[in-house]
Amino acid sequence: MNSKKQSSPEIWKALSNQIRRDLLCFIGEGKIVSFTGIQDRFQMKVGTLYHHLDTLGFLISQDSTKRYFLTEQGKRSYALIEDELDISAPSQVAYGKFAFLHYVFLRPVFKFIKNDPIRSLGFTLLLLIGLLVSTYFISAVPIFLFPSFITPDFVAPFIFMITTAVTYLICEALLSLLFRKTSGKLALLQSVIIVQIPMVLLTVILSFVFDFAYPTSLFELDVWFIILIFIFQLFFVGFLLEAIVVIKEIRFEKAGVTALFVVFMINALSFIIMNLLEVSI
Repeated sequence: MNSKKQSSPEIWKALSNQIRRDLLCFIGEGKIVSFTGIQDRFQMKVGTLYHHLDTLGFLISQDSTKRYFLTEQGKRSYALIEDELDISAPSQVAYGKFAFLHYVFLRPVFKFIKNDPIRSLGFTLLLLIGLLVSTYFISAVPIFLFPSFITPDFVAPFIFMITTAVTYLICEALLSLLFRKTSGKLALLQSVIIVQIPMVLLTVILSFVFDFAYPTSLFELDVWFIILIFIFQLFFVGFLLEAIVVIKEIRFEKAGVTALFVVFMINALSFIIMNLLEVSI
């Protein structure tokens, strides 16, 4: 590697190529990576790969074992690339040929909320009232991702508000801790309310199908029942992914990590709460 300080034109030249930007990000994400690891990831000829690595110049360096890592200049460039990717994330097509899923998972709605969280607040409050009324009249509520019947009736809306608030707080905390995304709090709160629609709808459907009585054991559940729950939970996760990508302006991969953490945590909480309340699905 050349030992003299690299000038801005040289850095711009190094990062003008998409492969080299991907290389820089790959090394930045792995912190320290071997040449073999890079070759396995990019699947290109050794000579071509060395050319791109050499062109990156002082953005990367090697340790005593010849593994690559980012220099301070490289870390700054990597941070700028990450910010650029995050800002452009909402316009990226994350589903490839299935781009229509952006509309299925309500991306236009979340964009509207992000662009004008104050004007959309009235709509979101009306939706929240409708969801609360639904849980009251059927005496049932989704405890995060699992529908359950609650007695007395008036308790169900309160549980729904609590679980919605906890879901929002978990999302906000994870996004702040993992990616330092602290803006758009009001918009994300409204989006989390919308994300609850599939689970409330599932609860309403099941209340009519089972005539206000669920099976008392998971082993008594029919296959179609399990499939139905899975489908509505999938919509919940899809809505949550779109909300995070649009509101927080982060890439689909980061939103996916956040959503997985959220689902894991609320699943654990739901089992704890359901055991405490002695309810069954």
